Amino acid sequence: MPIVLLDSNPLSLISNPVNKGEPFKCRNRIKQLVSNNIPVIVPEIIDYELRRKLIYDKRKESIERLDRLGQEMGVIYAPITTEVMRKASALWGWARATGQSTAHENKIDIDVILAAQSIILAMETEEYVIIATPNLGDLRRYSIDAQEWNNITVEYCLNPNPQKLI
Repeated sequence: MPIVLLDSNPLSLISNPVNKGEPFKCRNRIKQLVSNNIPVIVPEIIDYELRRKLIYDKRKESIERLDRLGQEMGVIYAPITTEVMRKASALWGWARATGQSTAHENKIDIDVILAAQSIILAMETEEYVIIATPNLGDLRRYSIDAQEWNNITVEYCLNPNPQKLI
């Protein structure tokens, strides 16, 4: 069964307390995936990326929703591991050496850590991994299936047909 990893955009939508529009649609999509036994995972680095902004913006209700996502929606949290960080280092070095870096050399490149987590998760589980993100190009450079959250349906997960990966 494929696995869906959430980037910060869909994670911010599902933790948003608004019960209409994009947040409502995204929560329903995630619930549909989970109810069809498709694991939806929040990488720890993405939780960090969103949570720090919610704290800064004093969005208490969104933080509380973020804390309850596992209970309320059945999403799974995936910690950062040494193996993920080592893979991220290798990807970062390759991207920089080939002129494809996505962040300043002194910044933590969250996208490369997310890409590494996707690759390691796919290797460990031997499952197909899809990242739900609006940031398609930066992630596809690592030969990862990255899709907009609204394109990730149960049908897509059961029969993925990713665009040509860069």
